[in-house]
Order: sequence, then structure tokens, then C-alpha cells
Amino acid sequence: DGAESAILANCHFDSVANSPGASDDAVSCAVMLEVLRVMSASPEPMQHAVVFLFNGAEENVLQASHGFITQHPWASLIRAFINLEAAGVGGKELVFQTGPENPWLVQAYVSAAKHPFASVVAQEVFQSGIIPSDTDFRIYRDFGNIPGIDLAFIENGYIYHTKYDTADRILIDSIQRAGDNILAVLKHLATSDTLASSSEYRHGSMVFFDVLGLLVIAYPSRVGSIINYMVVMAVVLYLGKKLLRPKHRNANYMRDFLCGLGITFISWFTSLVTVLIIAVFISLIGQSLSWYNYFYIAVCLYGTATVAKIIFIHTLAKRFYYMNASDLYLGELFFDTSLFVHCAFLVALTYQGFCSAFMSAVWVVFPLLTKLCVYKDFKKHDYLHLPCEQHKENHSDSNTGVRGHLPPCLQWSLFPI
Repeated sequence: DGAESAILANCHFDSVANSPGASDDAVSCAVMLEVLRVMSASPEPMQHAVVFLFNGAEENVLQASHGFITQHPWASLIRAFINLEAAGVGGKELVFQTGPENPWLVQAYVSAAKHPFASVVAQEVFQSGIIPSDTDFRIYRDFGNIPGIDLAFIENGYIYHTKYDTADRILIDSIQRAGDNILAVLKHLATSDTLASSSEYRHGSMVFFDVLGLLVIAYPSRVGSIINYMVVMAVVLYLGKKLLRPKHRNANYMRDFLCGLGITFISWFTSLVTVLIIAVFISLIGQSLSWYNYFYIAVCLYGTATVAKIIFIHTLAKRFYYMNASDLYLGELFFDTSLFVHCAFLVALTYQGFCSAFMSAVWVVFPLLTKLCVYKDFKKHDYLHLPCEQHKENHSDSNTGVRGHLPPCLQWSLFPI
């Protein structure tokens, strides 16, 4: 009825030559057809139009979407779009791409979708160009300058673009879940006051991530930067207070701390080399990617090798360098080392403007809070006290933590403040 703004729902019906294309992208066509049927039969009034676009030639350099956004008369009405894609067969449909500068659209998805599932990490990985793939999203963003959301099924990626991408492999639950989400988001946008003037709400990017698939947390990236730097300041205060305490104000602790940093990076590097050697060996025996459809095999094959190598390097370090250090002292030392490393990553990622820096913040915040809470609990029960006088003479090097067996009263005094 003469609507001046529209929301676009987009999918493609073509597939690669060797695939039936059930997930990429016939299931999205089915979902959109059902959403179209429900919305057309709904008595609820809509403030804006909804355009359902079923296009071809997506697999052939995205020609149809380009033709629509550059030539179709309805293209000028589009204020936002939702693109349904696939990078696997079934499972949850992941919001793996948003933009440009559309925090209002992310918030609309978070508040309207019945089963939200999103990750800004996936967005930054995909938009970095590491993954050799593309979707209609780029056409609408670059040629139409329209904000949008890119969703894709990601489970069972080994079937994607193969002859095994058949309809019987797609679970009904996945189709129902996608339909619930798309219908709810389209209804929300079609009745939104924001859509018509969406250009006024384009200010920066968003940090968004789901929590165990239960809910999605989203906030502006500028708020994320403030949070990240507050976390960095907390780490600086924590480590600074420890290093300036009389018992740590010596060359031994600093030397052990720097050696701990070196050991950490050596263990990571050797783990990477070990994984690469295993990958080359698997390829040489003709089993390349044989683990791809069995996630737990990949974890056992590469994850076990990584953990074993890290443990091996740290065991060597304890045996030949920290041979006289107590376990409590080493625990404190490597906790501080790990905290420092993740804090450095947090600073670097935040400075570069990566929204996925929140992951480093999580790796810093929760261990630090846990440590402080545990300390507070010990202090509440009066487990922390100064070394007993009768044990002082038996401990020749209490400043470094640690050489030899310590009585309980002396060990508790080493717990960090």
C-alpha cells in the first residue's frame, strides 16, 4: 500500500555443478517460502514492505543479486536485508556477518530472534579473506550500501558443496529453528520505526557473541574498548602490587617471571610445529582430512598432541630450571605469566580495533576474578598469616618462594595479595 521502505529477505536457488544443493541453498528457499506464506496470511498490519528475493547465479560470481540491487526498481526501497546461506548442512544458523555500521540491526536480531546464535569472531574471520568464499551479502553491502545480516547453517561442513548435500540430511528441527528466527526478525523490522531512517543509526560496529547458545550479548565496539582497557588496568594494578611487595621486589622473581614468559612461548611454538608434523604425516599416508567429519577425532589427534607438548616443555623447565621451587610458587608464577600474555593480546587486538578482542578479555577477567575471590575466601577463614617464628630459620630464601619443603604456615604466606 505505497510503502516507502522495505526489508529484503534473500536466498539463491542455484547450486554448484556436482551438488544437489539441499542446504546450499534450497532449504533457505523453503524457509523463505513458508515465511512468505505466513506473513501474507497474517492479519497484523506492517509499516514497511517485505521483498522476498529468490535469485540465481549466486555460485557464479553473485550475478543475480548484483542485477537486482543495481537495476530493479524496488532496490531503492530496501533499507536492510537478511541473507540466508549455508556453509554446512543443518544445525543452528549462525549470524556470521553484519554491517556496514548497523548496531541497530544487530540489536533488532538479538531482541526479536527466538533462538539467537551469533559471533563477531566468525564475522572478522570471514571478512578477513582467510576463508575463500563469498555471499550475496557483499553485493548488497558494497553496491547498495545497505546494512544487513548474513546467516548460514554451519554443521556438517564436510558435506557442503558435495554430492552428499541431499534433503534427507537436513533435520526438521533445523528448518523449524531457522523459520522461527527469520519470521520473528522480519516481523520486527517490518513494524519498526527505525527501518525508515536507518541511516541515522549507523554509528560504528558491534561486539556480539552468544553464551552457550542460550542468549546473545551485544554492545557497541566503543563500549567494548572501554571495558577492555579497564580490564587491562585491573591486571596492571594486580601485577604491579605483587611485583612491588617486599617479598617479590628482587631480581629472582623478575628473572623467573621473564623465563616463564619464554617457556610459555616456546611451548606454544613447539606445539604448533608438532601439530604441523602430524598434519604432514597424515597427508603422506593418504588420510588427509579423514578426521573432518568426526570432530572428536580431530580433538584427540591434534589437541592431545598440543597438550602433551606443553606439559613436556613445562616439565623440562621445572626439572632443570625451577628444580628447587615449590609447586605453590610455580603456580603463582605461571598464573601471572598467563595473565600477562593474554593481557598483551587484549591490548594489541583492542588497539587494532578488533571486536573479537572480547575473547582475550574473557580469558583475563574470569581467572583474575576467580583468583581474587579464592584469596578473599582464604583470608576470611584466616588461613593467611605471617611465617611462624620457629620456622623462619629453616627457610633461607622466602623471597623467591620456595626452595625446598616449607611448613604449612610458611606456604600460606606466599599466597598472593
